[in-house]
Amino acid sequence: MATAGIHFGLIYATVTGKRNNIFRSEVTRWYAGMLLAGGVVIAFSLYAAGLYPTLSAAFRYGLFQFVSLTTTTGFATADTNLWTPLAVVLLIFGSLVCASAGSTSGGIKINRLLLAGKMMRVRLKQQQHPNAVIRIRMDGAVQETELLHAVMTFIVAYLVLILLGTVFATVCGVDLTTAFSGSVAMIGNVGPGFGAVGSMNNYAALPGALKVFDAFLMLLGRLEIFGLIQLFFMKWWR
Repeated sequence: MATAGIHFGLIYATVTGKRNNIFRSEVTRWYAGMLLAGGVVIAFSLYAAGLYPTLSAAFRYGLFQFVSLTTTTGFATADTNLWTPLAVVLLIFGSLVCASAGSTSGGIKINRLLLAGKMMRVRLKQQQHPNAVIRIRMDGAVQETELLHAVMTFIVAYLVLILLGTVFATVCGVDLTTAFSGSVAMIGNVGPGFGAVGSMNNYAALPGALKVFDAFLMLLGRLEIFGLIQLFFMKWWR
């Protein structure tokens, strides 16, 4: 599952012996670090709460579930509704960010999150040095301003759609935990959420109108939001 969350181009480059491979990729390092850190923190949280008798068991369950949600694979080996609040927060974070661009996963993508973090760091530096010209690089390549604007626009649109999905779900009579986590899972094509749509449940009990709306969220997320929206504005095709 973790391998499928890496950019396929980097995997091919690694297999064929190219220089631009997964071992030189900044994004892949952040992605692997996120998976490992998330699994370890969840494991300690579950073990400290006494949910599993040994740390190794807590790590096995925690890592599997975190990797499954982050890579939008959707498998589950435990009822995460019973896990600690810290574990739930980290699982939701993984469901939001997900894996790398060019992989099988949905979500915001670790690439965009990394660029957003670098943009915030540059903004802080420019507050101290207003005349400084600071270039943002990722994997050694300078990122163009238009690309950075597109990244921030996508992140904002993604979060707004989650908010709309949450509000619509609550209007349909769904509790807040189910509404929010379900919206995150739908637009990210993650699978399990929390509450009534937890890892040991499904979406069958949701109202029909909400299922239709969630199906639309899944399409938006899988087609990177603007790819689907453009279908409704044919004049943009010219």
